[in-house]
Amino acid sequence: MKQHLIALVDCDSFFVSCERVDNPALCGKPVCVMTGGGSKGIIVSRSKEAKALGIKMGAPYFQVQKTHPQAICLPARHRRYSEISHQVMNTLRSFTPDVEEVSIDEAYVDLTGLDAVYKISYQELIKKIRQTVWQKNKIPVSVGLSTSKTLAKLASDKAKSAGGIYIIRPEEILESIGNDNINEICGIGRCNSQNLGFNGIFTVKDFLAQDNAWIKMALGIRGLNLKFELSGLAVSPVDTTLQAPQSIQDTKSFTDFSDNLEFLQAELGIHAHNAAQKLRHWNGFCAEVGVLLRTKDFKTSILFTKLPATNSDFAIKTAATELLKHLYKTKTLYRSIGIELRKLSYNETQQSLFKNLRREDDKLSKVVDELEQKFGRGIVKIGA
Repeated sequence: MKQHLIALVDCDSFFVSCERVDNPALCGKPVCVMTGGGSKGIIVSRSKEAKALGIKMGAPYFQVQKTHPQAICLPARHRRYSEISHQVMNTLRSFTPDVEEVSIDEAYVDLTGLDAVYKISYQELIKKIRQTVWQKNKIPVSVGLSTSKTLAKLASDKAKSAGGIYIIRPEEILESIGNDNINEICGIGRCNSQNLGFNGIFTVKDFLAQDNAWIKMALGIRGLNLKFELSGLAVSPVDTTLQAPQSIQDTKSFTDFSDNLEFLQAELGIHAHNAAQKLRHWNGFCAEVGVLLRTKDFKTSILFTKLPATNSDFAIKTAATELLKHLYKTKTLYRSIGIELRKLSYNETQQSLFKNLRREDDKLSKVVDELEQKFGRGIVKIGA
């Protein structure tokens, strides 16, 4: 099996880092990004200064406001974070096309053979990648390098406290991670963790010492592949194929609770546009639309309806509005609303099969996308 050199590039405190791109005055200060609005926000990203204060991930904003009034808490701007993520990924692809995006702030990069291309060592290469992302995008990243994805992920975790880069060499695997808790390895679930513990397997070293046949019997082929990956063999290569989503969801909590139907319809219209725009980005169509409505006390209702395959704002918004009318109850306070698109298809040749597809609406939606891309979000709104 060919030995690969795989790096995992992980953006540090990504949402906070994005906010600092737009507002450098936030640098060096305890900054948190939260989902939701007002007192109902939940902390989802923290700067190292905020972590040093003891602010926990998932802490409610009202609690942080009382215990750490010096912390700067900002509402999440997911569209902006997606834009910056796209810029970072393009920077990585300037080194090699072999980039696999695994989340908005993480990507695997296959660097095999690039030491000869750039005429520098792999250690110098990952330093250069880190420096280039900072120079071009102003986003700090941690880079882990090894011979498999699993080891690269572990190396990137260690890089955060080792100056930003970390390498796990094949001959140093046990020295680097042998004493790490096996429960912390991605791919070991709760049930498998208990099973391993019953058999006296608590560390990576314990796990690697087990016979292949026993691991396959106890954990299946995935467990065996995990052992190979931890041993330095790239069972799972870097996959550069972008995967179209199986469903699309767009939702957000309100700044204040509301029982106003017109307000709910307006918010739903925004989510319908966001979701449809994501669908059009993939040149896809949906045949089912759902509306999620959550009350003040977290009771969630969801209702779906089928419709002729479409990706138009008008068709999706119209269907969603009808669903909202069935879900809505007077004198009930709601905290959030959202939309979900399901039964997605991406075969362009199927468009002509859908007789009720409103082609003029699709064209209009695409024009709105182009205007927003040129002049900014919300420059045009489609009425009822």
